Amino acid sequence: MSEIIIHTTIDIDAPAEAAWSVFGEGFGAWADWAPGIDRSSLEGPLAEGVLRTNETPSLGTVQQELVRFDPAKRALAYEMRPETLPPLFTRLRNDWVIEGLGSERCRLRGEALFVLAESATPMRDKIEGKMGMTLEVFANAFRDAMQQAEDRGAVSAPA
Repeated sequence: MSEIIIHTTIDIDAPAEAAWSVFGEGFGAWADWAPGIDRSSLEGPLAEGVLRTNETPSLGTVQQELVRFDPAKRALAYEMRPETLPPLFTRLRNDWVIEGLGSERCRLRGEALFVLAESATPMRDKIEGKMGMTLEVFANAFRDAMQQAEDRGAVSAPA
């Protein structure tokens, strides 16, 4: 079994609470800003154990289970359901946290775990590169979405 762990970090010019509102509280609406997700919906209330279904052009329909949801720490984690994993993987988990950097800035920090199927092990370096690029694009899209919200006046620090 071969594991790949990729860390992603990006600073955002928005209050942590505003970023959490879009990223955490908006977990079921990531299709509004995340590239590669055409539609996203939750199969129940936003809480640990809820399933999210994403429609993607590259993978089709995938399901992810929210395995951690901690608004007080602005942290969440989800795992792709085994029956919707791409054949290259036996497990896929993403952990994310939004850290405050003062009243008007925050940092999105992620750790992604990819466990490769035995048949994918020879392609490990290529898969790691591709997944790293995908996570970087994802983080940049979130930062851009927060910037666009701020430009529209939809982001502000709490009173």
